[in-house]
Amino acid sequence: MSSFLTYENIYFQIPYEDRAWANNNGLKYDGNAKFWYLPPGNDPLPFKNFWSFLDNKNTYHDREELKARGCRFNKKLKTWYVPNNANLDFNDFIKWWPDSLKQFVLNEKFVIEKYVHQSGQSELYQAFGVDDGRPYAVKYFIDNGMTEAQQKTGFNREMEALTKLEDHKNILKVTDWGQDKNSRSFIISPWMPCGDLGEYIGATDEEQIEIILDALGLTLDLDENDRREFFEELANEPKDIWLDDEEIIFGVLDGIIHAHSHSILHRDIKPGNILIEVEELEGELNLRPVLCDFGTAKNFKGREIRRSEHTVVAMRTAPYRPEFIEFTELGDKEQKFQNTWDLFSWAILTIELMANQHVYIVDEALDILESKLNPNLGKEITDMLKLALSPDPEKRPADLAAFKEELLCHTKTRKKRLAWKE
Repeated sequence: MSSFLTYENIYFQIPYEDRAWANNNGLKYDGNAKFWYLPPGNDPLPFKNFWSFLDNKNTYHDREELKARGCRFNKKLKTWYVPNNANLDFNDFIKWWPDSLKQFVLNEKFVIEKYVHQSGQSELYQAFGVDDGRPYAVKYFIDNGMTEAQQKTGFNREMEALTKLEDHKNILKVTDWGQDKNSRSFIISPWMPCGDLGEYIGATDEEQIEIILDALGLTLDLDENDRREFFEELANEPKDIWLDDEEIIFGVLDGIIHAHSHSILHRDIKPGNILIEVEELEGELNLRPVLCDFGTAKNFKGREIRRSEHTVVAMRTAPYRPEFIEFTELGDKEQKFQNTWDLFSWAILTIELMANQHVYIVDEALDILESKLNPNLGKEITDMLKLALSPDPEKRPADLAAFKEELLCHTKTRKKRLAWKE
């Protein structure tokens, strides 16, 4: 449920056969005007398909244009509306929308279409670009128990990180940002139709392939034959517990390394914060992970890492961050070695990806690694993952570039041993 509310009656065109649905969903019927309306204090977004009426305060001087474009005038309400049987698009009349609907128009360039979900200190919406018609993601920062200063800090953290890091293919690109009419901060980025890694992990092979094909179909004109060919090709590819997910495993690691090279610690790496982009290159499908949600990031700039005034250290997501209690000996040590947390998170995520199941505590991840994955994964890679998950932060690798190089060496050896075809 989104947090947008109306502050005036919003009238809709509801088909006769949907009148029971309208009544059950909080709409009221105006017997005089013969139209349904949503009373003030409610969210109009779930009814977007029925938005029809324009603002009666700013349409008078444009009445001839509206009439010529197919709009009609309701004498009872004394306002113009866009009839739903005239092949007209309400979105083409944004200029005349009532104020309660204009709150869904951002920077006069993007229109929110639907609420997706709430996660942590933000809400996610899908929007479309007014000029290009492309889908975009809108991230709104909400209070959710946070002070205004903490909200502002989270927004500034994310903007600083994304604008500094967005030249990397594994970091989310920023399209636009700003504040809406209610002074709420937002960030706009390209829409990722594959969703996040959290939706990918745990799905069957067939479901994962369908996710990829659905996303690919938004950019390529795929008919049923194309889908079937791609499906068969993906289903028949050789399988390996490590190499199957190599692009994602190393893509996430590359994004982390890039952030750390610019003195930025993400501190909330988890499947829900890894978006998946599907690319079709020379007939081959590639999955590219994209790191997002830098709201709890920290810019350490080479200094010793200390607690900040607006700390978000306690806002951890188990099991993707080491377990510790603040203001204890281990807690102080973990604070000092926060630069190892992203690798710790990466290791948990990698185990989940290989096992294709979500885990909820670190011990569960370690047990899966040892009993389920190790027999096929091999000692070298298994030991590197264990090292990244060491309970002693001083033992976790701090040089991620060197860690990656060693991991690449083991990966090349594995490919050679398996005669793996790229």
